[in-house]
Amino acid sequence: MGSYKINEPATRQFLSLLNSGLWDREADMTPFRENGGPDWKGILEIAGTQAVVPLIYDGMMTLPQEMRPKGTALLKIIAYVDKVEMLNGELDAAAVEISGRLAAGGIRSVLLKGQGIAALYSNPGHRQCGDIDLYVGRKAYGKALELMRSWKEIHHEHQETVKHTGFMFGRLTVELHKEAFCMPSEKLDASYKVMEDRELAKDGTTVHLGKGAEAGDVIVPVPAFNIFYVFCHAFHHFMEGGLGLRQMCDLAILLHRYHGMIDPEEYGGTLKALKLDKEWQLFMGLLVDMLGLPAEEAPFYDKSSAALSRKLLEEMLGDGNFGHHKSLPDFSHLWKPLRKLGNLGIHHVLSARRLKYSPRHTLMYYRKMWKDGLANAFR
Repeated sequence: MGSYKINEPATRQFLSLLNSGLWDREADMTPFRENGGPDWKGILEIAGTQAVVPLIYDGMMTLPQEMRPKGTALLKIIAYVDKVEMLNGELDAAAVEISGRLAAGGIRSVLLKGQGIAALYSNPGHRQCGDIDLYVGRKAYGKALELMRSWKEIHHEHQETVKHTGFMFGRLTVELHKEAFCMPSEKLDASYKVMEDRELAKDGTTVHLGKGAEAGDVIVPVPAFNIFYVFCHAFHHFMEGGLGLRQMCDLAILLHRYHGMIDPEEYGGTLKALKLDKEWQLFMGLLVDMLGLPAEEAPFYDKSSAALSRKLLEEMLGDGNFGHHKSLPDFSHLWKPLRKLGNLGIHHVLSARRLKYSPRHTLMYYRKMWKDGLANAFR
C-alpha cells in the first residue's frame, strides 16, 4: 500500500465517509466538491486496508446518487458488506452460546473487544469483525479449557500463549483468556495485573447480542476498564507492528457511548501510573481532530498533540490494519539464522519509527524484543 497524506483528495474523502458511517450522519461534501468528485479507487483502497469498508459504505449511501460507484464496483461493495453482516450474526450467536455453556458449567466469562463493542455501533452489523475473545481468569482457566475441549464444535486447538488458548468453533476463531493483556515491562505488568484482576471480577455491564432464538446477553467489562483495555490493546499493536483505523473507531465509539461514566481523576491516575498519559493524549488528538469524536468526550484531549496525531494517522494509513499492508522485505525463504537477523532488522527500523510517538514505551518494547528473541533463539 502507498503512503497517504492527510491533505490528499482520496484521504480527505475517505475520512469524510468514515466520519459519516461512524457517527450516522451526512457526509461532509467539501472534499468531494473541491476535487471534482470522489476518487473511488483511492477511497476503497484505504477502506480495505483499514478494515472499515462497511462504514465507508454507510457514508457512501449519504452521497448524491450520481457520486456513488456504479455497476460492478457497487455490487462488489454490497457483496462485501453482506458477508460482514452475515459473519457478525454468526459471531453474535456463537458468543451468546459459548458464554452460556460456560455459565452452565459454573464458569463466568467476560467478552473482550469484538462483538461487545460492535453492539454499541449505530449499525452493529457494519463493524468489520474478527474472532471471539472470552476472559475467564487464571483460576477458572483450566476447568474452562477442559470443558471446551469436550464440545463437538471445537477443533484445531492453537498453541497456548501467555494469555490464551485459541480454538476453532465451527468456522469461527475463539480465544479463551486467562489474562486479558500484558504490559511490556515486568514492573508495569505487575501493577496492571492487580487492576485487571479487580476490574474483570466486577459484575460489569451486559450487552444484548443476536436476533431471535439465538439472542442473549453477555457480560462485558465495566466502562472505564473497557476503554482502558481497548486503548492498551490498540497501542500495543501500534508498538509491535501496526495499527488500523478499525481499532480507533472502536475506541471512539466506547468513549462516546460511555461518556460521563468514568471518573476522570481516577482514570488519569491510572494512565500516569502505567506511563501512558502522553500516549493517551496522542490517540485522543487523532480521535477528535480526524475521526470527529467531540472534544468533551475525549478525556485529557490536548490540542498541542495535533501535529503528532496527524503523523500518527498518516503512518497508520501507510501500514494498514495491524500493519499487515506495510511494505517489508520477505526473509521467509532464507536460512533460519539469516531470517532471524532480517526480522531483527525490521524490529529495529520499527523501533526507530516509534521513538517520536513514545520514547519511554519504545525502550520498553525494545528490551522486551531482545528478551523474547533470545528466549526463542535457544528453544
